[in-house]
This record gives sequence, structure tokens and C-alpha cells, in this order.
Amino acid sequence: MNIDVYHDIPCPWCRIGKANLETALQQWDGEPVMVTWRPFLLDQDVPTAGTPLRDFYRIKFGAENVEPMFERMRAAGHRAGVAFDFEDAIRAPSVDAHRLIWLVPDEARTSIVDGLQRAYFNQGKNVGDLDTLADVAAAAGLDREEMLARLQSGEGSAETAEAIENAYRVGVTGVPFFVFDDRYALSGAQPPEMILAAIRQTVRDRTTPERQRDER
Repeated sequence: MNIDVYHDIPCPWCRIGKANLETALQQWDGEPVMVTWRPFLLDQDVPTAGTPLRDFYRIKFGAENVEPMFERMRAAGHRAGVAFDFEDAIRAPSVDAHRLIWLVPDEARTSIVDGLQRAYFNQGKNVGDLDTLADVAAAAGLDREEMLARLQSGEGSAETAEAIENAYRVGVTGVPFFVFDDRYALSGAQPPEMILAAIRQTVRDRTTPERQRDER
């Protein structure tokens, strides 16, 4: 089974959704599951140099809404087993972070997503900075200088842009967004039991016609 996960690195609900997905997969004892990370951009116009997240949210959502939002996300993160440090977070463009995910081998991509989320939510790093991205790659066991050179060359830019555009074409309007074997979809940071139920339903519906043919 393949689960496509549309996500954006600065999205706290994507981090919570990822943690819930991992919990669901730990409880799944069926066929192997491959997770494919699909890029999405929550915001198109983000300052290249980055801006403190609190300031970014204040402009986007209103100053009176920022702290209640932070509290809700901290509480949801606690339930999922992840921590957020919003005070030091820097909101920057995430296109190159998605490009890094595209550049690395398939087996390294989940580790890269982990590293990017930690850099953004826990370390106050600018995930739009190529040196930061190279550090994330190195922490995942990849060659830092090689990855930095590939990022600086622009490699993967066209492919990443196409993948982001495809998310809009298939109708994704918010993230996280989970697609199970191109059959079923779940939107939002659903709890592990909902994700596990979707996995089971996908397998059940895929195999039911085969069982019916065998019974005939």
C-alpha cells in the first residue's frame, strides 16, 4: 500500500499528522506500507530572509489570535508526542526544503522530513537557507557538501514546482492531506485510530472483489 502525504514543513498540523500516522503504522500488522511525501505550499508570498513566526501569524491571523493558536497547537502536539517552540521559529519560504526532500534517496526522505520539522519547530532554524538544509541532510547521514552543491545548482527546481502544482490540480486545498492507494483520502491531522481505520478499509475494499470471485 502507498500513502501519499501532502504536507508543508512550517505546518504544525502536518507534524502532528505525521506523528499520528507513525503511531497508526506501529499498530498496523498487515501488508507493507510505503509513505510518499508530496509538497504543498501553505503560503506563496513569504519573505525570503524569513520572519519570526509570531510576527508572521500576527499579520496573517491577527495579534489577538496568535497565543490561543499556539496553545491549541502545543496541546495537540503534546497528545501526539511532539513539542513545539513557536517563540524561536522563523517563517521562511519552504520550496527549497521540499526540493531537498525530492533530491535525497527514497529511503532517506522520512528522515529528512523529521530533520526539517525539528529544525523549524525546535531549533529556530531558517529552513529556506541552503546551509541549514545541507546541515539537515548531513544529520540524516548524507554528504553535506554534495547536497549543498546540488541545492545551489537548482537541481530539482522544475520537478518540485511541478509536484506542487500537481497538488493544486488534484484538489488539495489544505494539509496534511492523506491519500490511501489513490482510493480514499483524509484531510487534517486525524488521530491514529482514524488513519488506521482508513488503512484497513483500503485493504479490505481492494481485496473484497477478489474474495467474491474466488467464492463464485
